[in-house]
Amino acid sequence: MTMKSYTKTNPQTIKELFDDIAENYETGNAVLSFQTYRLWNRTLIRHAYKTHRPSVILDLCCGTGDIALPYLKQRKEPCRAHLLDFSSGMLQQAKVKAERFQLDRHSLHFIEADAEQIPLHSESVDSATVAYGIRNIQCPQKCYRETLRVLRPGGTFGILELTRPQNPLLKSCHHLYLTTALPILGKWITSNQEAYQYLCNSIHEFVRPERIVVDLKEAGFINVRSKPLCGGVATLILATKL
Repeated sequence: MTMKSYTKTNPQTIKELFDDIAENYETGNAVLSFQTYRLWNRTLIRHAYKTHRPSVILDLCCGTGDIALPYLKQRKEPCRAHLLDFSSGMLQQAKVKAERFQLDRHSLHFIEADAEQIPLHSESVDSATVAYGIRNIQCPQKCYRETLRVLRPGGTFGILELTRPQNPLLKSCHHLYLTTALPILGKWITSNQEAYQYLCNSIHEFVRPERIVVDLKEAGFINVRSKPLCGGVATLILATKL
């Protein structure tokens, strides 16, 4: 059997990866994070959306809609929401969830596109988010610049990403889990061990949160700050457009 090869230098392979695991993606996240990802998601929602009460939101690399849709479900006043992902499989799962959530009071727009080329007008969005997706984008700096472009002045950008803890003991346990248990569990959940092997490698190979902070500042964002979650297993990064 030919092994699948996934690499950011060939974004089409990453699209195929997420199309392949879309149906079981949420189950995988729940099992592999021991449900902790839901707490991380709520932290991102609180800082990026709830605090600012935006009228127009943009959820980049939206996946199954696990950030925007739960927020909209509990929000009473109407909101315009753009959910963007380059995986049609992920967007289809998000659409199914949106129907289940009965979000008729909101204006939802599902966009199949690359986060490096956002098909929205400049200064048309109040708040933007990206969860667990920035490390899968071929050129994150392009995404930062595009997000800055579509945000209105004073708009917020929240990034939630899986990262590497710095505590030696936690770092060792985290590395062991990623290299042994995660690919095996991923194969059990989705029948695609190579996909979760790629996701494991992408965590190891991605830049540290400090680099993301620097890149956001260089893109033009202000008030950039980061917050480690669960000892640095995940990191929340927030930024503002001047």
